[in-house]
Amino acid sequence: MRFISIFLIASFLVTLAPCPGIAQVITTPVYNATQAAPVAPAAAAGPSDQPSLKDTYVLGPGDLLEAHLIVKGNALVLDYSFLINPEGSIYFPNVSEVKLEGLTLKQARELLRKEIAKKYRENFTLYLMVARSKLINVYVAGQSVDTGLKNISDGYRIADLLKMVGFAKSGSDLTDYVYVKRQTGTDEFQDFKLRLRDIFLGADDKSNLLLKNGDIVTVPTIKSYVYVYGDVARSGTFGYVQGQTLSDYINIAGGPLARANLSGVTVTRQKNGKPHVFHINASRILREGHTEEDIQILPGDVINVPGNFFYFSDFASFANTVLLALTLYNTVAR
Repeated sequence: MRFISIFLIASFLVTLAPCPGIAQVITTPVYNATQAAPVAPAAAAGPSDQPSLKDTYVLGPGDLLEAHLIVKGNALVLDYSFLINPEGSIYFPNVSEVKLEGLTLKQARELLRKEIAKKYRENFTLYLMVARSKLINVYVAGQSVDTGLKNISDGYRIADLLKMVGFAKSGSDLTDYVYVKRQTGTDEFQDFKLRLRDIFLGADDKSNLLLKNGDIVTVPTIKSYVYVYGDVARSGTFGYVQGQTLSDYINIAGGPLARANLSGVTVTRQKNGKPHVFHINASRILREGHTEEDIQILPGDVINVPGNFFYFSDFASFANTVLLALTLYNTVAR
């Protein structure tokens, strides 16, 4: 009996991990399924964040261009990089200085072909693309992880910005609206009211607005929260989205850990000022496909995914526990 008692104590010390309390949960940053974990916002959208640009993109100072000139069917291949200067021009070697500011990418390509044709009599092919777009300033206000003045690449659309500043982590209701105010004149402004569902799920460019320098973007407020803690990948506070279920929120929290006891999941809900606890076997939902047992989550619900009391990730950890128990037993026996 003494050996069994010592073994149980040793196992308890090795395997038991503290569960965060609710007080810890409500101070955790807000996440969403669309984003696994919070990312530190960049000061500016760099080359890795380069948006996809169309031929209608308007060039200006700060745009970095790449040009590939192929003469006489690959007999001569010339590669160039051009940074449009503050005057809006580039200098094409052996051709001339060419002003590109205010032209679309398609118009700039046609102009350069005409200028090169004045110097080259041979047949040639010109490829021109934007390697890195210039930076513009937009201001983000309202409910997002990262508000304030943002330096972003020209060519960003509203969906790109919302994902960058952490709105997609908030889980706000997609029926809400984002508002964009744009100055069009000295004292003239244009206002855009964009539904979130259309921004993220719409197929047209009108819904996913192309941002301009100086735009002010106001993000809607999150109205309700759901709390998930215990043996999940990311315990935390999550924005309530109508219609989402228990399994949705467990997945939003990164899914259960290997030691999670899914058969003992609880959902605590306030009813008439008193807590009511639902005991749910989430293993049947997540692993056996019993979706009819997947309950709807309401605002303010607290989801707890407990851990198994005895859990060994591998044989080595089990063996170490046994050796520790034997050592303790021998010490006590002496």
